[in-house]
Amino acid sequence: MDAEEKRQRKDDLRRLITETGSRFVGLYVLAFLMLGVVSATTAATAWLMKDVINEVFIAKSQQALFFVAGAVLVIYVARGAASYGQGVILARIGNAIVADGQKRLVSSLLAQEVRGIQSRTSSEVIQKQVLSADAARQILQLLVTVIGRDLLTLIGLIGVMIVQDPLVSGVVLLALPIAAVFIAGLGIRIGKVQKKQVSIGVTLADQLRQIIQGFRVVKAFGAEDRLGTRLTGVIEEQQSNADRAAVLMARTQPIVETLAGIAVALVILYGGWRVIAHGATPGAFFSFITALLLAYDPARRLATARLQLEQHRVGLRLFFEMIDEKPEAPKGTLAPYKPGAGEIRFEDASFHYAEGSPVLRHVSLTFEAGKTTALVGGSGSGKSTALSLILRFWDPVTGHILVDGQETVALDPASLREKIAYVGQDTFLFDGSVRENIAMGLPEAKESQIIAAAEAAQADAFIRALPQGYDTPVGELAGRLSGGQKQRIAIARAFLRNAPILLLDEPTAALDAHSEEALRETLQRLSEGRTTILVAHRLASVMRADRILVMEDGRLVEQGSHTELLARDGRYARLYRMQTGEG
Repeated sequence: MDAEEKRQRKDDLRRLITETGSRFVGLYVLAFLMLGVVSATTAATAWLMKDVINEVFIAKSQQALFFVAGAVLVIYVARGAASYGQGVILARIGNAIVADGQKRLVSSLLAQEVRGIQSRTSSEVIQKQVLSADAARQILQLLVTVIGRDLLTLIGLIGVMIVQDPLVSGVVLLALPIAAVFIAGLGIRIGKVQKKQVSIGVTLADQLRQIIQGFRVVKAFGAEDRLGTRLTGVIEEQQSNADRAAVLMARTQPIVETLAGIAVALVILYGGWRVIAHGATPGAFFSFITALLLAYDPARRLATARLQLEQHRVGLRLFFEMIDEKPEAPKGTLAPYKPGAGEIRFEDASFHYAEGSPVLRHVSLTFEAGKTTALVGGSGSGKSTALSLILRFWDPVTGHILVDGQETVALDPASLREKIAYVGQDTFLFDGSVRENIAMGLPEAKESQIIAAAEAAQADAFIRALPQGYDTPVGELAGRLSGGQKQRIAIARAFLRNAPILLLDEPTAALDAHSEEALRETLQRLSEGRTTILVAHRLASVMRADRILVMEDGRLVEQGSHTELLARDGRYARLYRMQTGEG
């Protein structure tokens, strides 16, 4: 482990204690005191063994018998009450830490922009969220229990041993640094194994997600064996890595057991020799042995605590990385969007996702306010990218995009998106009810508004025919609805939003010709009075547009009405003839 990594781990631990642990100082102190009671009662049990042997069994004192019995009862009642109290307190603190961590992770996630989220898979995000949210709780609980219970218990028992026989105690305590040296090396290795386990877990979850979401394709192409073999390989790798982690964790057992066995054997030999040869009282010997045996469990837990800490530090690092991930810093102060007529202009705008692969090349065009403008062209011509730039999912690399004369890069994205309704080709509905999905367009909408939006989208009739009407769950990826039904719900969502700017990205691409024709009138009604940009491959969908812009290889090559473009006999006319079979 290099110096930088060591420094990072110390910083993470310090930050966890100051940011999270400090919020529960009072409760932690109370739990610590109760753990101190548990530790004291353990040491007191060992201390009483001297009186049990000398006063009760050898001296046969009835008074000592009742005293020891009463003391044992008090010790165990106090131990039980303290154990219960600290368990409840630490559980509640832990639950609060996990909930707070999850809230911070969700807040950080939702603050990201599209370009940040698309750089990783959904499985990666979910797996890391689950792992990292619990890491803070595990580490803080480990620190409190290790210090408050195990360390204090060990100190108390060592104190009993020193009082009974300082010389032998010194010899026995030599085993502790020897065990620490062996375990330190294991801690570094277990951290590396745990990091790999996280990576494998992400891969496994990602492949399972793909199989579930693409299950129809899997079955249709008979890909069960191929995907099963690939998934089996990942599972076996995970098993092998988990086995390695188990071996490393278990190595503390023979180390601690062997050292403990040597220590106990030497103590028995020495103590027995003193009692037999020199007439020492057996009470002190049995008190020492009891303390030594009781010290085994806390010593073992302290030994494994280092390895557990290394395991959880991987999750803690992920946690801090995720909550520290900030959205791309805006250039200057972002202003709120001031709605106007809804005019959108591209001025010499260029954009690329990857350097050297331009998607838009010096595009200058205007989407007139209150009118419907269609964007047509082949795949990869930049149509959908233009909509993403208007929504500020990305910003142009060069040039400018203005909405009502306001440059988008200077606008707060949230305030701009509030005035935009979007319907895409890959209609996404959340795993909730139909009502909840429509209300996504306007969360504070009343029931009457939701129904009115559904009626406007010609969706009310089929929704009421569903088993639970508007309360019907749509299922994961809206698997319980047809393509046309999903699109009508998405259109109802856009109606409810009632935004002055409407972006339609191939809203009928997944539908057959009959369903497309049925939706065309609905979309026409939705577009009325709004600045509408319609992206389409099928030219039958754009014939009624006020203006048509033809894109090719990231450039604007033609523009005009349907009639004008046909008369021009250019790119649009060739596309039209190809689709209609004319000429």
